[in-house]
Amino acid sequence: MMRDVLICLMFICILSCEPNPIFIKYNSIKGAWQKDSIQNFLFQNEDKLIHTNSYLILRLNEKYRYNNIFVIITVSNSSETISRDTIEYEVADNFGKLIGSKMININELNLLHKIDFQLMSKENYFINIEHAMRNVNETIGVEKLEGVLDVGYKFEKDK
Repeated sequence: MMRDVLICLMFICILSCEPNPIFIKYNSIKGAWQKDSIQNFLFQNEDKLIHTNSYLILRLNEKYRYNNIFVIITVSNSSETISRDTIEYEVADNFGKLIGSKMININELNLLHKIDFQLMSKENYFINIEHAMRNVNETIGVEKLEGVLDVGYKFEKDK
């Protein structure tokens, strides 16, 4: 009995140490991520000024055939563009095996976008994400990016 209580308390402590997302949303990708399909997210900060870390979240399956992904992430508020970043993320190891947490045949990657990103109080934030993938030695981008199941975005309170 006492052992069960201790295990339960340890489990609660472990969970309480995990950062709590203040915003997390996913867009499901039907078939393939089209080059012209911009993934849009809206976050309304009803709270006071918050210092956050933000993350791009990708869910990929075995049809994803690249070791990396290039994305363009734009963050705006109601009056201006705050940042526009073109970022390359590694999504597979040197052997082509997808990284991240694996659930059956889906790999989820939480990829850091911004550290100590300040969200002003009573403000709307618009996040737009597009892929900018190209094949080697080609100038035209990949029209249909296979293997991307979901694209998400997350804000967590910075400690």
